[in-house]
Amino acid sequence: MTLGIAVPFPGGSILCADSRTEANDSSSAENEAALMSVTSGKRIFAITYAAKDPRAGKMLASEIATVACGAPTRQDIVPGIKRVMGDWFRSYGVAQIPSLQFLVASNSIDDGNGRVLLCEPPSTVMETFGPCVVGAASGPVTPWLKMLVSRPNQPASLRSTVLRMTYLLYLARKYDTTVGEDTELIVLSNRGSFTYLDRREIRQAEGLGEKLDVLLLDVARQVLTAEMEQNPQTIAEEFLRGYFDVMEQNPQTFFPSLNWLDKVTSSNAAGPIPVPVHMPTGTLG
Repeated sequence: MTLGIAVPFPGGSILCADSRTEANDSSSAENEAALMSVTSGKRIFAITYAAKDPRAGKMLASEIATVACGAPTRQDIVPGIKRVMGDWFRSYGVAQIPSLQFLVASNSIDDGNGRVLLCEPPSTVMETFGPCVVGAASGPVTPWLKMLVSRPNQPASLRSTVLRMTYLLYLARKYDTTVGEDTELIVLSNRGSFTYLDRREIRQAEGLGEKLDVLLLDVARQVLTAEMEQNPQTIAEEFLRGYFDVMEQNPQTFFPSLNWLDKVTSSNAAGPIPVPVHMPTGTLG
């Protein structure tokens, strides 16, 4: 993938990635099946990776998922990931080692909040304690990551968090043409459940993001070009008209796929669960 975003939130975590993979020769291609996977067991893990060698990324992601899911305790996860990444790194010897980055989202019924790990061979494994982005197209998104952090005493709902993520996806596609046309987004719950979002729902939400972007640019243009004698109320009234137009569409942007979150549990499957390529709704159930 060229863009991956992970967000922990109270009660779970969210992970998304675009559908384009990069190769060593700088070529790119849409690749749905290798975007991310979920491994079920004592815990649920979702993994995506930014890799110049997609095959190496997919292989190591599978090994990371296996060792993480098999870890006896939460404390054993990080040392296990470091071990498999170190073994993979040393196996190259003097050969050129491809650059890889992984985002690992995990949830457990024993954890109140979701957990996101940023991993990079040979031994970097860091808990982010907040939103994180990787990939060649991360530049336009990085300054906006604070949008995914809730204000103190004002926790964001799951829907609003997903909606904010789709806005960042819109910005990434606007400013970087290498971002894939489609996005896979998965939500993990500490109740042992998970769901993939329907791609059509994501596209609809990105349409709202486009309207919001137009509104913000228009307000900035008016504020920065206003003369001293101009009535500020005029600018405020024009902003409110655009604001209400966007807000009218906001309630219409919802994610029915989230209803699957309590219906699809880790106990329903054994081993890796692939992204549902052939399912028209993009969910499992």
